[in-house]
Amino acid sequence: MRSQFKSHTLAEMFSDFYHAERSGALSLRRNDVEKRICFDRGMMVFAESDAQDEDLGAVLVEQGVLSPGALAEGQKTLGDTWNAGELAAALVQRDLVGKSTVSRTMAQIVERVVESAFGWDEGAASFQDLTWNNTVFQTDILNTVKVILNGISRMANFGPVYEAMIGLDNSLRLSDPMPIPIERLTLSSTHGFILSRVDNHTSVAKLVSLLPNEEEEAAARFVFGLLVMGVIEYIPPLSTGPFRVTSIIRVHEDRRALERVQEQSIQRKYEQVRQQSPYEVLGVSPSATHKEVETAYEQIKARYGRDRLLPSVRKKLRSQVALIESRLIESFLTLSQPGRGAKPAVKSAGTMGVVAVKNLAVRVELDRPQSMLEADKANEVADGYFAQGRKCLRDGDFHNAIQYGKLAISHNSSDARYFCLLGDCQVRNPEGRWQRMAEENYTRATQLDPWNADYWINLGRLYKQRGMKIRARKQFEEALKLVPNKPEILEEIAQLD
Repeated sequence: MRSQFKSHTLAEMFSDFYHAERSGALSLRRNDVEKRICFDRGMMVFAESDAQDEDLGAVLVEQGVLSPGALAEGQKTLGDTWNAGELAAALVQRDLVGKSTVSRTMAQIVERVVESAFGWDEGAASFQDLTWNNTVFQTDILNTVKVILNGISRMANFGPVYEAMIGLDNSLRLSDPMPIPIERLTLSSTHGFILSRVDNHTSVAKLVSLLPNEEEEAAARFVFGLLVMGVIEYIPPLSTGPFRVTSIIRVHEDRRALERVQEQSIQRKYEQVRQQSPYEVLGVSPSATHKEVETAYEQIKARYGRDRLLPSVRKKLRSQVALIESRLIESFLTLSQPGRGAKPAVKSAGTMGVVAVKNLAVRVELDRPQSMLEADKANEVADGYFAQGRKCLRDGDFHNAIQYGKLAISHNSSDARYFCLLGDCQVRNPEGRWQRMAEENYTRATQLDPWNADYWINLGRLYKQRGMKIRARKQFEEALKLVPNKPEILEEIAQLD
């Protein structure tokens, strides 16, 4: 086998040897430097190079456990060509050095050779299948894995790999069956924490974000090593077969290209809807029927909806997406009611002066800082949507009440009332999915405004309705702390007994 390698593909090479249980010698070359790493059934046995600190004889002499004369005596028994394994056997057989000393020293050399090879940007590799008659060195799965992970921690050009790993939303999970007895590895506290967070739901980005900034890249290198060795895997998988760096980089590049396309599309639509009438926003004529208006609305909403956008695009263009959604819903509601052609409910982003939201008009104080003006404007717009949502809720129009509630949250996500509005609508649908959404929104309301007993009562009633009495009681007791002896709450608790 002859091939070129880069720093990030060297780990894959080691992993392939390990899983295929190959025996032989791997030669790595860059310029005039050559290193050899020898494998027995996929595990590293010994390594050597011309460097002084990677040559067994030189290192033994430097350590003071072998004299130069004794080294020369041991070498006399060897032929013109020999390797570190043969030298070790000759020294031990002639009782010039102990077997344990040679093994310990070689373990250090193997680690140095592997780490220095990972430090190369690229090089040439060749592998020769061989069977070793090894009588000195012991093969060790755990030591082989440890050496590979240590090498990856010093791998050159990790930047592109790190960027690709952080950019993926795919979650991580432990492989089953586990190819390596990972529980027997001696891990640092950080590495142990990382493994504990591999739970089928956490991505690399979320995982490293839990650590201090200075530990993020080191954590990603450890995760990369586990991926290469097959200890963990992506869900869904990036490709069939073993993990390959090319897959993750290709997926990342495809994702970046999609991000650019989506960003351009959102920006174009954002600029358009700021100036368009409701008819133009939905692309319908003044004579369009209600069905045509509804169809146009659903089609455009599906095209520019948050669910089809990448999370990074949603985050980066949050305000633009919110405005597009606002204008789509406003246009649909305007054209679905008598008196078509009414002016849009919200002026274009950045417009100063008066912000109109249905019957609400708020005059902005022009002498205040721009950031405060924008925040005030967003809050006033959100309150206007909330008022409309409450009206729809009273009228039994739950669909539009939810739409108005979502619009309010898109402009101000810190007001508990808006989440409670969504919960009040969703809890009326007995389907499990809607009940879970109601639970999430009621819970969010209690987090944003824990001093409002009504939110705790609403959440308690939801749990009570679903037969979750212990959870229901807990919510009612929280409400009781805020308004002691309130008959409504006491009655709810009594009904749980």
